[in-house]
Amino acid sequence: MRADPTGITTSAFAGLPAAVGSGGGVIATEREGLGIARIAARRAHAPKVAELLRAQFGLEPPNAPRRVSRGDVAIAGVAPGTWLATRDDASNAFAESLGSLLGDCASVSDQSDAYVILRLTGPKVRETLAKLLPIDIHPRGFLVNDVAQTICGYVGVTLWRLENTAQGDPVFEIWTGRSLAVSLDQAIAHGAAEFGFVRQSA
Repeated sequence: MRADPTGITTSAFAGLPAAVGSGGGVIATEREGLGIARIAARRAHAPKVAELLRAQFGLEPPNAPRRVSRGDVAIAGVAPGTWLATRDDASNAFAESLGSLLGDCASVSDQSDAYVILRLTGPKVRETLAKLLPIDIHPRGFLVNDVAQTICGYVGVTLWRLENTAQGDPVFEIWTGRSLAVSLDQAIAHGAAEFGFVRQSA
């Protein structure tokens, strides 16, 4: 008998202050209900995985630390032959559907309950992240849809950049393991305190 997915519903940020400092220099939005799957192509099967994903979603899986998206699906390259794929409002069912699609070509693991993801924006988000990250996130060096696996305040994270808001503010998504959510939130809130930090639900 196959066990049902856990479907964690309690926010990993429950009980933490939703605002620090004064103002809204950095606004963090928790991504909820996101289906997340890690895809690792089996030996010599990366081209077939790419073919199947391209046919199903109209996306070419990146062979570099980049992200591509179409509609509610996104795929990010995180290692050779390895990707993180997401689908909005899909939860645990997304990985199961990918497993059926890719069959013996790849190992697919459901990460929907393993990660927490914050979407960060605001006029001071780049200044805040520059305090916490050991990488260059200048707009000329870290382009829209670039992906990096790095650390943020001593917490291991995956970071990617999205299109700017209509107001011109940069937008990033930052991921870490659910057990490290409090440490990540505290690091960002502390770094943003002088500008004002607000965390909100989706």
